[in-house]
Amino acid sequence: MNKKDRLEKIRRFVSDYDIGTQEEIVEHLRQSGITATQATVSRDIKELGIVKIPLKDNTYIYELPKTMTSSLRLAENNILSCHVLGNMINLTLVPGSTALVKRHLRTEFAQELFSIIADNDSILMVAVTEQAADSISNIIHHW
Repeated sequence: MNKKDRLEKIRRFVSDYDIGTQEEIVEHLRQSGITATQATVSRDIKELGIVKIPLKDNTYIYELPKTMTSSLRLAENNILSCHVLGNMINLTLVPGSTALVKRHLRTEFAQELFSIIADNDSILMVAVTEQAADSISNIIHHW
């Protein structure tokens, strides 16, 4: 599994659960079929901007930056369908939500995308390769 997929798994895990240690993340990745060391996870945490926040019981949990969490959830909740044809991906969205989703997609998949075209309720992404389109589509389907 590549780094982008590993980062996405970590992002999802931290977003969905109260995680207190890097070892918990390493174990979650292992259960997902991804081999990563604690040192790798530490670098990934830094790259994702994940921070530890204190709880009332004097323990700490990892948390994504607020802007990333809200942007990711808003983008996910507005995608109605995703279809791939060659190196192109067509998304159908809730009308009026394309600007937000387009911004998130451009950030999330910057290296894999050639261009993005959006109207009121759909987005057409042109990936640099068919493999990149398949990878992007797979990630979107798991949102």
